[in-house]
Amino acid sequence: MITIKCAYVNLSPDAFQLWANHYYKCKQDFQSPSKFSPVPYFLLCRSIELTLKARHLHGDTKKAVKDKFSHNLKKCYDALKEDFKLLNKDEYKVLKFANKIYSKKGFEYFNAEHAIKGYKNYPELNKLDVIAKKLIDSYV
Repeated sequence: MITIKCAYVNLSPDAFQLWANHYYKCKQDFQSPSKFSPVPYFLLCRSIELTLKARHLHGDTKKAVKDKFSHNLKKCYDALKEDFKLLNKDEYKVLKFANKIYSKKGFEYFNAEHAIKGYKNYPELNKLDVIAKKLIDSYV
């Protein structure tokens, strides 16, 4: 008689990373129907969030990661092991800047104050893209 014990396989990190790649690809393919759109900002921030959370899911459950970080990119990045903190000072500053809006769902819902300011409070999209790509590419 052979007894086989059940195995536990944690697929969450790889699944989160896969979806991070999907959001990033959607941003690359996005064609705005108007002069300005918050959609690319949302897509990049979501890809950053998922790739950061993928790192944390190697040691924590999805519920623990969700409870610890919610949608806070800065908090999620700051909690990484030092080996995974790849952003330079300028990139980290852009991440914090984007987080102020993203963590409050500011790229998902219309905000009259942002519109009145001509979206000047948004980070530079190209810099945000570099951060997303850097973090995604570093995931092994």
